[in-house]
Amino acid sequence: MSESDAVDALQREVDLAWELYDVQPTHPEIARITTRVLARQPERSGIRILLARHLEASGDVAGAREQLQDVVGRRDRLFVDAARELRDLEHQQERYAEAVHWGVTVMQESTADWYDLIRLGGAAAMEGDLGAGWDLLDQGVALCASTEPDLLPDALAARAIFLLQSFAPAERFIPAAEAAIRADATSPFVGGPLVWAYLHAGRYDDAEELALRLLRVDPTDEVPAAALGVLREWQRIATDAGFTLDDIATSGMVELVWGQMRDELLGVGLPEALAALEPLLPADLRTSLRPPADPETARSSPGEEDVAAWHDGQAPGTGALWRTEHDLRLMSASEVAAMDEAIEADPQAWPGWEQDDVRSYYTQVMTDDRGGYAVVTTRGLVLRRTGEDDVPLAPTLTDWFWDRVADLGGHDPRPAGRRSYRAGVPSDAGAPGETMTP
Repeated sequence: MSESDAVDALQREVDLAWELYDVQPTHPEIARITTRVLARQPERSGIRILLARHLEASGDVAGAREQLQDVVGRRDRLFVDAARELRDLEHQQERYAEAVHWGVTVMQESTADWYDLIRLGGAAAMEGDLGAGWDLLDQGVALCASTEPDLLPDALAARAIFLLQSFAPAERFIPAAEAAIRADATSPFVGGPLVWAYLHAGRYDDAEELALRLLRVDPTDEVPAAALGVLREWQRIATDAGFTLDDIATSGMVELVWGQMRDELLGVGLPEALAALEPLLPADLRTSLRPPADPETARSSPGEEDVAAWHDGQAPGTGALWRTEHDLRLMSASEVAAMDEAIEADPQAWPGWEQDDVRSYYTQVMTDDRGGYAVVTTRGLVLRRTGEDDVPLAPTLTDWFWDRVADLGGHDPRPAGRRSYRAGVPSDAGAPGETMTP
């Protein structure tokens, strides 16, 4: 075989590998072909990038990272392409600091396009530099509108999704999501969260109209269906109690429900926190926890259903095993029920514990066995003692359990801005802006 024939045969293998990747990214023949090609021509950076994509799709993230870093180290014409691949890989792996590093590298080494701006903005926001990250998202959309207007629906949807993932406030998320919906009314991920954001903003007619429109497109879509169900229930409660939906909104209840739904949509909700915590429990703490409640008991519990289904309480006097400031231990469904009955039977003995309206909503979760109770309220998770002011414990019960995951060395998937309150940093603060300078 002549040299030219050998080159042609090698190129045909390269073409076949790319075709296989387009059809089935995990096909084992891709690794075999790319390995053969690299054995003969190790300088072919494009083949290393293909192999990295295949390895990532096959679950070998470390191998993919190694191949891409090899390309970056060569600093050849595919340096920027490899940096982009590393940026997206690290973002997918929730290694946001690394994603920001590679995103900045791309902007330093090339003329950034709108997608580069949006990916860097999304990573920066998740890392905690919220203001700079969200501004980059806006810049990416503006650049797309001026350079590739046909792709503007994609840019608008990406901005809305990254805003949602980084827990942007409703006043920032809503306009972005509305713009995405106007550009593409069938956007599958933006519409449902927008319904909930409308509820949070008190825009009930808009929430109902959008939910019904989404359900006409897909009657099986659970997100707008759930939002519509909540709206109908609030309307019923308001009518029966003689107040308005606006009363519910000003109580903080809407914010509580919106936060819970957003956590659920992003996979960082209470069930996920409890599942992540289970294998990390120290032996003494695990022993102190009671077995899970049966499904019916958990569903009917006046406490938190998800917690009861995880562990139905904890042995009295063992709150110190959590190694937190207030020595709180989990209450069982029966303990919560007994406490509710005692409050109802003799409310004067429990001043400050009445639930007169939606504003005074609470759910008991833990106790220190000395008259202190951790309760979920519309203002967050607080420590309550009769006759004393509530003491904040965490923004939500979900946050409290994710904090325990982090304390025990587990992976905490929340955006950095969501976790910053633990260090006394305002939730809208971020890393120094100069870290974003390309």
